[in-house]
Amino acid sequence: MRKERSTNYRNEVGLIETCPLAAAMTLIGGRWKILLLYYIAHGLDRYGQLQARIPGISGKMLYQHLRELEKDGLLLRVVAGRATSYRLTALGQSLLAPLSALEGWSRDNAISAHILDRRASNPATASSQRHLP
Repeated sequence: MRKERSTNYRNEVGLIETCPLAAAMTLIGGRWKILLLYYIAHGLDRYGQLQARIPGISGKMLYQHLRELEKDGLLLRVVAGRATSYRLTALGQSLLAPLSALEGWSRDNAISAHILDRRASNPATASSQRHLP
């Protein structure tokens, strides 16, 4: 969380106010949010299922991102007794088509290979992360 008086915060707010794409990316940005939306849309709706499916995500980050997606109106948290599950809201559902188009663009342009090649050629930015779907 940024300090409201910081230049970084003011710049971010200004960008969100003037650029709809920046506003959208603020909602779904981060390492795990798009994967969470994807898996929840495809039936993995429980915390344990999501954590098992996404290697490398910590329990803290999973919880934090689920709460942020819920707060931002993209997910609905459903509690039935001791069972908690998540489902996409109408706003979250409306994101599926644009995300699918972005996925197609990435696949058509071999973006994954481009990023991995660029990182391999620059050891300072290389990472040991596993490639997820």
